[in-house]
Amino acid sequence: MRLLKFVGIVFAVFLVVLLILPALMKDTAETSQSIVIKANAQTIFRQVNSFQNWQKWSPFELGDTNMVSVYEGPLQGVGNKHVWKSESMGDGSMLILKSEPYTFIQSLLDMDGNGKAFDEWTFVEKGDGVEVTWALKLSGLKYPFYKYFGYFIESMMKPMQEKGLTKLKEIAENEVPSLPVERIELESIPSLTIYDSAMINMIGSVTEQNFSELALTMSRSRIAAAGPAFGLYYNWTEDAPIRMRVGFPVAEEARESGRVTYFKRPGGTTLKTTLTGPYSGLYKAHLDLDAYMADYQLSMKNMGVWEEYVVGPTTEGDSTKWITNIYYPYTQKQQ
Repeated sequence: MRLLKFVGIVFAVFLVVLLILPALMKDTAETSQSIVIKANAQTIFRQVNSFQNWQKWSPFELGDTNMVSVYEGPLQGVGNKHVWKSESMGDGSMLILKSEPYTFIQSLLDMDGNGKAFDEWTFVEKGDGVEVTWALKLSGLKYPFYKYFGYFIESMMKPMQEKGLTKLKEIAENEVPSLPVERIELESIPSLTIYDSAMINMIGSVTEQNFSELALTMSRSRIAAAGPAFGLYYNWTEDAPIRMRVGFPVAEEARESGRVTYFKRPGGTTLKTTLTGPYSGLYKAHLDLDAYMADYQLSMKNMGVWEEYVVGPTTEGDSTKWITNIYYPYTQKQQ
């Protein structure tokens, strides 16, 4: 009996301590880890700015193959949301609140009503790499047991954050770097062009034929090109004709002849990137421009996109030295 009484007293004291201690603890907690990744900030930022990408490197998702995930909102940036159910990781959701290319991302983590946290990422260029910091700031931790979670958060989360950052580093450093994009203001340029359309598998031959016809017409009319050849594309689809216009800039308005018409290439606010290398890299270059527009919430103006062939096969046999400028006219999305 004495032993049982003693055990009962010890248990009661333990229970009291267990309940009193969290009452003295803060309902906030914070932990962070950093790593330097040798990749450009755009590449790393885009891995974090879409929860769909977290499946590739997040230790929480990789740690539970039975996790049930639902994604809501846009594919990236503010409003992108991940809702999950997990027996091992617990249920919850994350919602991107702030997305500042390519420096900062803040998300709201809701632990299924048991507390909330801000998940924050910062990206700072350091030498030939980027210092990436992953911070977790918890608040409103519920009494009593989630306050203990806050007390032990650093020891619990540090290995997970280190594991996630290491995997993120591996993915980013092995990804083909994004091309740099600049914003410029272009003037409208007078040009002679041929308008045409073709299915995607015929684009190359139709473009070559039209450039040859255009060059011959200009030569016969003694009109000199005032800049590199360009191709302007109004749409791009695999199951319908692609509407396009190939042309050469000219110094002033010129006389039209047959299919050759005078046209002023659009100007205004424009994104520009430059591809150095063979035309096989053009697809990736366009994807980089699309990603930049998504990062900054930009919209395409309804005037097509164009490629400017500064150096190409007619003047340079080595395709690694070809230079192509790509232009996307844009406007800021209405919030």
